[in-house]
Amino acid sequence: MEFSSQETYTKVEDEPIPSTSTHDFNTVEKIRRKKQRREELSFKPYILRMKKTVNRDLQLSSNTLEDLDNLVKNVYKMYCSELQLLSGHTKKKTLSAKDVESATKLCIPGKLKDKAMDCGKNCIQDLKSTQNAK
Repeated sequence: MEFSSQETYTKVEDEPIPSTSTHDFNTVEKIRRKKQRREELSFKPYILRMKKTVNRDLQLSSNTLEDLDNLVKNVYKMYCSELQLLSGHTKKKTLSAKDVESATKLCIPGKLKDKAMDCGKNCIQDLKSTQNAK
């Protein structure tokens, strides 16, 4: 008997080498993860801080605090939408005091509008006087 020494070779495919390039990562997924982690806008800490400065003895229930927070959120959203429309009309990226004044006139009705305008003007004057003092 003749014995043949034929060797059988099986081709073993190498596993692909993992790439060290950063281009393989999907950046869209990272952006989506960041957006999902964003917390809801809340004004509760600021409401409580203002309550302390105005009247320390005043107590607010959780329902009252929630209602005040919703009120401030709604006003904030109204202002944002009006300011967005106004900045679209002026085609400028920066807002002026006149734009904020116009948004206030459009968002707040009646006597509240006048009081809000006075408070805003006083804040701007105080801000300018502190900047000039520096």
